Amino acid sequence: GMYKVRGQQRVIRYNPGIFALYFDENIRVTVPHEVAHYVSCEIYASRRQYVFRSHRIRPHGEEWRDVMRKFGADASRTFHFDISGLLLRHCNYHAYFCDCRQHQLGSRRHMRVVRQQAHYHCRYCGGKLQPA
Repeated sequence: GMYKVRGQQRVIRYNPGIFALYFDENIRVTVPHEVAHYVSCEIYASRRQYVFRSHRIRPHGEEWRDVMRKFGADASRTFHFDISGLLLRHCNYHAYFCDCRQHQLGSRRHMRVVRQQAHYHCRYCGGKLQPA
């Protein structure tokens, strides 16, 4: 599943192939997971905006875990379904380097760098990522 905020619009999307294969598990795990993102955003982000002047909360942070506890759901962040039989979208990766290692950026991030709309830094050394 995926929860996304675009301006004032909130979108929850589920993968239909995985949902069809693992319907019961998705109802029990994935639906509460994604709905908890929506609920925590609606409850806590509006409070933070008022109190801290910031609308951002961590996607799987304390607020989200609190909502998951109230739902009585497992607060895991990943799924463990066998998806070997499903068709997967193929993604192109582009090699980038920093001071300590090589990184792989997906096409969207790569195009943002090419268009000079963004630049990215290494989580480990803090160096700016440069195309190979």
